[in-house]
Amino acid sequence: MLSAGRLARRRATACAAAAVATALLAAPLAAAPEAGATAAPEAPTLMIAPVDPLLSEGESLEVTVSIDNPSMAVQPATTVDVLLSADPISTRYTLSRWFEGQAIVASSAVASVELPAVAALGRASETVTVDAEALGLDGATWGAYGLAASAPSLSGATSVVVRDEPGESSPTRLALAAPIDAGVGSSGLLDADELERATEIGGDTLAALDAALGAGATIGVDPAIGASAEALGDEAPEAALAWLERADRDDTYALEYANADPIAQVRAGAHPIEPLGIPREGADPLPASAGSIGTREPVIDATAAILQTGDLAELSAIGTVVLSGANLDEELIGSTPSALVDLDGVEALAADAQLQELIRAASVDDEAMAGHARAQAMALLAVITRERPSDARTLAAMLPASSQGSSAAMLADLASARFVQTVGIDDALELEPRDATLIAPTDPERAVGAELVQDALAQEAEVAHVASIVEEPSTLLAGLRLGLLAALPDAGRAVTQADRDAIAGLGDAMSDVRGAVQILPGSTLNATGQSAPLPIAIENRLDVPVQVVLSVRPSNALVTVPQSRVDVTVAAGSQERVQVPIEIVGTGTVLMIAQLHTPDGVPLGHLQTLRVNSQPTIETALAWVLGVAIVLLIASGIVRSVRKRRRGQAHGDLDEPTPEETA
Repeated sequence: MLSAGRLARRRATACAAAAVATALLAAPLAAAPEAGATAAPEAPTLMIAPVDPLLSEGESLEVTVSIDNPSMAVQPATTVDVLLSADPISTRYTLSRWFEGQAIVASSAVASVELPAVAALGRASETVTVDAEALGLDGATWGAYGLAASAPSLSGATSVVVRDEPGESSPTRLALAAPIDAGVGSSGLLDADELERATEIGGDTLAALDAALGAGATIGVDPAIGASAEALGDEAPEAALAWLERADRDDTYALEYANADPIAQVRAGAHPIEPLGIPREGADPLPASAGSIGTREPVIDATAAILQTGDLAELSAIGTVVLSGANLDEELIGSTPSALVDLDGVEALAADAQLQELIRAASVDDEAMAGHARAQAMALLAVITRERPSDARTLAAMLPASSQGSSAAMLADLASARFVQTVGIDDALELEPRDATLIAPTDPERAVGAELVQDALAQEAEVAHVASIVEEPSTLLAGLRLGLLAALPDAGRAVTQADRDAIAGLGDAMSDVRGAVQILPGSTLNATGQSAPLPIAIENRLDVPVQVVLSVRPSNALVTVPQSRVDVTVAAGSQERVQVPIEIVGTGTVLMIAQLHTPDGVPLGHLQTLRVNSQPTIETALAWVLGVAIVLLIASGIVRSVRKRRRGQAHGDLDEPTPEETA
């Protein structure tokens, strides 16, 4: 906890305290690993972050100090000193060095925190409040001040707090796009309970909309939200209908269904992959566009991709492309530029790479890590604003999709800051672009998303071949297409193992559909007499009726099948028993080979063999024996006649015709 007496004594001797604090900070920070180096995995980690990264005149500061202990040993209790830099950080270079632990800035201790012992694999946190007098920032220059934590035997930690008193400085404008997705599962739709939980008070989707509207961001809406409401009809929750009404604005744009990545689709040569209809229970599918809202052209999040010229050309024909500044081959000298760029005749928005990464990191579930990223983002914007205080610039950034994390706290900080003005994406498109070119690096992950898209489409095509088994193939294919879209990689992030697993799971689901109608194994049939019915059971695990063609053929001539193809209708979720007549010819064992086909002749499922022990009646056997004997006798006579005639021709003893016979 904060020791007020100890703090007062330190503030009384400011110069000496500054020197001591600088030494305390320099040692642990110097011991920190260099940027890019791999830290020892077992070392406890010290963290510090302000509860609110913005500080006004006369306001106290709340700071959270934490220790993460990934080791298998107990981390002893320790005292952590909280330090504050004497002056604001003035450049992006210094700010980056500060967060890397490489900058040594004159600082003074403003508080101390007693952290308890931390169990193995545990975390301990304490929040301390430092009053305005102890901070000593009232009347100081506005900007980002370095905040640090120092403790014996632990590497130091750094953060920032922004004194938010910009005075006459022109605020930096930050154009934001806020994609709000449904986070649908394998069905591609939300049920009534899921939709209500998402859009009611306290729901993640409602919170995302409130935060985006409050920040003036351009909103992207997943069509799956409206489609789910339309599919539910009268059972759609009132909260969802109200949410859709609020979100349907002139500047709202539609995401790809289920927020599927358009970049992967373009690279696969398959864009757009759209719904084939919106399935609903007990009725025909709704049109593919059911429930979609928004009329603005799409905003395409390419901040996690490495684009090539061909990619950019195709994507720009779809909508507004927001890419990372790290994707540009340019050397920036001086202050941070606005976002609009001209890339060989194609305009796009280049998000500041460092700011974009911080905004994404601020949405993680770990509160300490998210708070640290928010503080860094606000400090970076403060430094950018101080670069040219009289010359406002318009930057751009993509918020992560709402299912990938909450940006509400980040947007609240941005809305509170006096040196930042959040606007919609269109504001960034109104400026004069700067010329730039794309870098041309090797990208080993470039084809990964496209390959997953192609794999998914190939699996769907196999199912489409057998879709004629249902009266309305669109009923079957519409649901499968939504599942495919839900499985595709999400926009705005790199392909993950979860994406690969989803496509593998999609393959399993497609296989289940292909095998949902099948012939069940049967027991051995003992068939006697002239004919007998061959029972064959067909199972339909689909939730719609199917029409199939059953074909049966014997493995030998002991039985015959007068009608080898039979049309069969099987009700939804049921079994149908079919009696196929067979005629018994001889005694023995025969395998009957049964196969299902679609009405247009495509094989369906696996072959099934059924064993038949055939035993004809005596009359049937005698008739067959007599028939065979007659055939053999006739054949023997023909053979003998032919042979006799050939022998006669050979000896010349055939009768010659007389002249009268030839006259």
